[in-house]
Amino acid sequence: MREPVIATALLIALTGWCAVHGVSGIAAGRCADRRLEAAEIVMALAVVAMMAPAFDPLPQGLWAALLAASAAWPVRRSPAPAGRHQERHAVPPGAWAHHAHHVVGASAMAALAVAPKHHHAGGTGVHQAAHAAVPAWTLLLLATYFLGYAAVGVAALLLPRPAMGRHPARDRAPGPPALLRLVSARRTVMAIGMFYMLVGMS
Repeated sequence: MREPVIATALLIALTGWCAVHGVSGIAAGRCADRRLEAAEIVMALAVVAMMAPAFDPLPQGLWAALLAASAAWPVRRSPAPAGRHQERHAVPPGAWAHHAHHVVGASAMAALAVAPKHHHAGGTGVHQAAHAAVPAWTLLLLATYFLGYAAVGVAALLLPRPAMGRHPARDRAPGPPALLRLVSARRTVMAIGMFYMLVGMS
């Protein structure tokens, strides 16, 4: 059983890095979408807490409430004001797709946080099984989704990007390329962590 323990510890460390990277991005003003960044920090901390419940001081009901709030928080946007500051308040390119992905993950985590669970004998925190409150087919469906998201993220990080269109500055999300790749890597790590955790719970 050493391999699952090592894999779990590695994913806990990587997911913890995701939370630290998000906090540092907000503190340094390097994130294009503060609401989504804050919501993803909550998500990363929740994944760490679920994979290492022995070190989690918060009750599951509180995690469920935080995750539900983080799913709704990025979507609550007022219309962009007219005038010269309109572009500054506009939704960054591709933000709605990231919001939808975050809503799926945060909603799944909120449901798992309040679902009754039992531990496999000798299992770690990630090796839990949800009872009928979360059917196994739902866990496997979600695991398949996050595996696909992770595969697309890995391909985007490893394969060269196609040439941009006629207006690259308009089509590309704001931020330096190195920072954007780190954010993409962070979301890919989170998807891998979600896949690993959901498979362990199913």
